[in-house]
Amino acid sequence: METFVEEIYLGELTRQCDEAIGAVLRMNELLGQKENVAAEFFREATDLLQHTASASRLLWPPGGGNRERRERADRRGAHLRSSLQVADDHVLQNRRLRDHLEHYDERIDDWVESSPNRIIVDNIIAPRSAIGGDAIKDSDIMRLYDPSTLAFVFRGESFDIQSLVNGVADIRVRCLERLNELGPPTSGSPIHPNPRITPTLAVRSVQSEREP
Repeated sequence: METFVEEIYLGELTRQCDEAIGAVLRMNELLGQKENVAAEFFREATDLLQHTASASRLLWPPGGGNRERRERADRRGAHLRSSLQVADDHVLQNRRLRDHLEHYDERIDDWVESSPNRIIVDNIIAPRSAIGGDAIKDSDIMRLYDPSTLAFVFRGESFDIQSLVNGVADIRVRCLERLNELGPPTSGSPIHPNPRITPTLAVRSVQSEREP
């Protein structure tokens, strides 16, 4: 891949990470307010997942499409992962939570067919134990964030948000390091982001150090 082209991909990857980080910082602010923030909090959480998924797709392109485009995308993803030394089991590779929210209509369809009591709970910021009643099953709880464990739970499936945020910070640092290795921006390519220490990202203090 030409240096000029790689810089463009890395610039976009960095921007998506920055947008994801911005969403987390807003989530932190909302949690600090404590009251009447659930709707806005989950809106920011969705924003986090969308930008994380956009970064993920640059590195691990989805399947589908015609063969030529799929192979072209696979080559791009493989080059970027190699250039950034990103392992295939990196946390950003998993887009399952984002897919739940992206295809929320289908998840409601599933709930309609499977819920024995037709009770639905959504947009909850609290531990699962705060929701009482034997009639409410885990699969009845659509979106729950547990501040004590930093987990986003969707219909009983738990996702570690802290791990995801650490992964975003890791990819961002790798991008900045690689852009510095490539030298001054090639004519016509994006301006290299200024290397800097990423602010505290998640609901508890986390520094943006590269994952081992």
